[in-house]
Amino acid sequence: MAFAKPTVNDVVRRLAGVMPAANSLWEFEDLLLHFLSREFPELSDPERRKLAADTSNFGILQKFMEEPLVEDIMINGLNHIFVCDSRKGMIESDVKFNSYDELDDFIKKLLLFSGKAELHRINDFYVPGGARANIIYSPFGPQITIRRFKQVPPSIIDLIDWGMLDFQIAAQLWLYVDGLGVKPANMLITGGPAAGKTTLLNAMFSFMPEGQRIVVCEDTLELNTKTEKNCSRLVSGDGVSLEDLVKNSLRMRPDRIVVGEVRGAEAMDMMTAMNVGRVCMGTLHAGSAREAILRLQSAPMSVPVQSIPLIDIIVSTGRFIQNGKMFRMITGISEISGIESGKVLLADRYSFDFKTRRLVETSPSVVYRDRLAFASGVQPKALMENIKVREAILRELKRQGITSLEAISSFCKAYHETPAEALKEYKFKV
Repeated sequence: MAFAKPTVNDVVRRLAGVMPAANSLWEFEDLLLHFLSREFPELSDPERRKLAADTSNFGILQKFMEEPLVEDIMINGLNHIFVCDSRKGMIESDVKFNSYDELDDFIKKLLLFSGKAELHRINDFYVPGGARANIIYSPFGPQITIRRFKQVPPSIIDLIDWGMLDFQIAAQLWLYVDGLGVKPANMLITGGPAAGKTTLLNAMFSFMPEGQRIVVCEDTLELNTKTEKNCSRLVSGDGVSLEDLVKNSLRMRPDRIVVGEVRGAEAMDMMTAMNVGRVCMGTLHAGSAREAILRLQSAPMSVPVQSIPLIDIIVSTGRFIQNGKMFRMITGISEISGIESGKVLLADRYSFDFKTRRLVETSPSVVYRDRLAFASGVQPKALMENIKVREAILRELKRQGITSLEAISSFCKAYHETPAEALKEYKFKV
């Protein structure tokens, strides 16, 4: 009896739940070749390679997955597929699935990509190649949203070039993140969907000092931690909640805990971590610092008002469309200064001026500056000068073309250890 050569769908059905997740499609294809040689030994090497290549792509969505400006892909059953373009906004494409069988085969391929074994009514998982897939079944067919991440994660200087912030704000964020090595700030980055929260948090990884133990807790893999050597990445699922991950992170000797998105009971565990001296950072869906505080106090987070001042800084972000073009901005930076009459006090440092599309300083940093001065023994005036030096350094990095996430991270870590030597090595004059 002649051997029936397997199809892509045969591979997908056979290997779902058998293959582990991969970081990239290239890594997935390498893994797939190994499994194909084991599962289908009758195939020749060229046949295996062709089958692996055919399986390791997104089919009719491949062109969208390769387009740098496409941020989101939306599949509403058998209707035309929509994409969100970073410059043009929402666009209806001329591409669609022709049958539910075809759409079902695509969903099974996504499942294989994710390394998971089975689908539920609601699914949310990482897809190799830098994307997150959300699949929910409705009476009108599967509804799929694929959120794409930048293949090359933008650095803080990239975000400056895009207009999301300026050099002065970046220098201030740098000081918040490293805290001179004695008092890094506990920070939340807030904003609506696709406002740039995760992108900004990811860029700030470059400011984290060398030698720290970092534990990252996420529902879906979104952050890029390649610049960090001692970093443990935890993902919820299979009966383990984000709350469980944050609780467990305290047993992992972390210096810093990063929560991808704070939205439930894990908020209280994050506060507990702050209270015992762990530095915490994360994102939260809220339109402003005040709204973020109200969300933290409300169910399901239910953080007592007395615990809110454990957070030092709230950075707000927003997404806007002006003259047909979309842009993202930091819209505010606030420092939490305490509680008065049961209300959390906010010291707004910067606010967004819509006319000029710039952040305007509304008050000097007093609250965090004084806390850092007390902890470090550095005078407040010297800390203000320190920010100016950091601003000059970032400008010089840009001038020298040192703009990638990895290059900035390498410099900042060297600068944290031995500032004078780092400046000398890079021939800086600041």
